Amino acid sequence: MPVLKKEIELNDGRKIWVRQASGMQKLRIENIQARVFRKFKHYGDPTEWTDEQNEDFVEALDESGGGVSTQMAEWIPDCILDEDIDVDTLTSAELRTLLAFVRGDDPEGAIPLVNSSK
Repeated sequence: MPVLKKEIELNDGRKIWVRQASGMQKLRIENIQARVFRKFKHYGDPTEWTDEQNEDFVEALDESGGGVSTQMAEWIPDCILDEDIDVDTLTSAELRTLLAFVRGDDPEGAIPLVNSSK
């Protein structure tokens, strides 16, 4: 599936072009996520995890370098196609919106890479 591009509107009304992260860009973090997930498979079906189990998992992801903040830091700067955008001026809400598209969560985006964490 090709890497998609999309124009996303920021909170201040500016529109920027963003592309999805490629498979090669996502590979390192997705491998970390898969390793962490395997450590938590004894919890059973992730859709049935308790809040505490989810918190443990997210903390382990963050500690191992596979969490949301790492994804934002590694993928978003390379995926913004407009050269005049300073990533450090984006709000956390804007970053979350961008990340959803960049990693393929956005319904308009491609299906995320399949890995052992699914």
